[in-house]
Amino acid sequence: MRRLLNKLVSAKRGSDDSRAVGLLAVVLLMLFLSPAGLRAQSDEEAAQTREADRWTIVHAGTLLRVPGKEPLERQSLVIQNDRIDRVVAGYATSESLELDAAKVIDLEDDFVLPGLMDMHVHLTGGSLPDSVPDEAADVYRLTIGIVNARKTLRAGYTTVRNPGATGWSIFALSDGIDAGELEGPRMFVAGHTIRIGTDGGSGSCYSVESCRAAVRRQIQMGADFIKVYATCSGGQPCSHEKAPAVFLKDELEAVVQTAQSREMKVAAHAHTTAGINLALEAGVDSIEHGSWLDERSYELLLQSNRFLVPTLMVRDLVQRNLDKIEDMTPERRTRLERSQKEHPRRVAEAFKAGVVIASGSDAGVVPHGDNARELEWYVAIGLTEMEAIVTATVNAAKLLGEEQDLGTLEDGKYADLIAVSENPLEDISALTDVDFVMKGGAVVVPR
Repeated sequence: MRRLLNKLVSAKRGSDDSRAVGLLAVVLLMLFLSPAGLRAQSDEEAAQTREADRWTIVHAGTLLRVPGKEPLERQSLVIQNDRIDRVVAGYATSESLELDAAKVIDLEDDFVLPGLMDMHVHLTGGSLPDSVPDEAADVYRLTIGIVNARKTLRAGYTTVRNPGATGWSIFALSDGIDAGELEGPRMFVAGHTIRIGTDGGSGSCYSVESCRAAVRRQIQMGADFIKVYATCSGGQPCSHEKAPAVFLKDELEAVVQTAQSREMKVAAHAHTTAGINLALEAGVDSIEHGSWLDERSYELLLQSNRFLVPTLMVRDLVQRNLDKIEDMTPERRTRLERSQKEHPRRVAEAFKAGVVIASGSDAGVVPHGDNARELEWYVAIGLTEMEAIVTATVNAAKLLGEEQDLGTLEDGKYADLIAVSENPLEDISALTDVDFVMKGGAVVVPR
């Protein structure tokens, strides 16, 4: 809501964004005039109508409270409103905890763990019908995002990072979820991707000064972090292994320094070796994709304590294209076939070298709701099931800088948790079939 209000106030008549802002004003009005929106208008009114604390007790047959540590048997998660108050051994009751009343959720036959986190999704991405005019595209993207956000949450992903989107719809989606009017995961949004260009569009830049301005524009829009295209996209010929970065070093440094002036992190889309290493030298916080990592990349990632978000799940899509597209040029086929082998191998090599992986699927390029397929890939390249789960919980929270609230089921953190009927430490595929989802103490998918 805050971000949409800022946009409506700052939009200039005749600007590139004014039409989209006008359309999204309708969405804002609907949210603002809803019962929840009206309640939010006055802190005093909210205080007068505040409900008593809501207590919930979750009985967990097996509880992975902190991924990376051994799970516990027969535990009770005691939840006050949206956060974990404590965890006690055995199956507690309201009486044993001296609570006036508490709802008890029986997951005694299940494996319970923190809600999963995907650090690379595009909830409002995808193609639009040809009949949709440009001025209506953002509204259509919002409807796409509403569907995808619901799929993602119900798949057990309670938090996502959305690195790059078109238009304003991604902010409307995030604000609608925050307001409780839309169902979806907790979102961290980058806004428009910073990219090489002279068209003057949001995110477009071509020099140190214009790149600073492009980053400041995303900050003004309400971005939580910044995304920059350090290389071409993976499907383009200019993303081959030996291709150069698309930015100059001083331009990338300008992006990073401007983001840091507001204590914001920078995610770099980077496929080529030169682009990966230049982005790391410029100080970015994460490498997205990392198709052509080399020894220097591992060294830079370790030295700077940065993160790798591999998006290996895209390999499924590439393989399908290799299998079904008969008229692909020999050059492109050779390049994609080599990437199919080298990308997973180099990610595995980076992990063995000590590089920290945060799980990211690139859902939007690949199907939403199948996000846990990314974890299956990690196990396939040599991570243990526990190590794979850590990438989607503990490591993801650290990448966001939100480890005080997310990533584990420790006292004081958000009550984001999921349950599966099989043990994912024995078979990671158990996480592709989630039986129960709770986000912020509220049950989304009941057992």
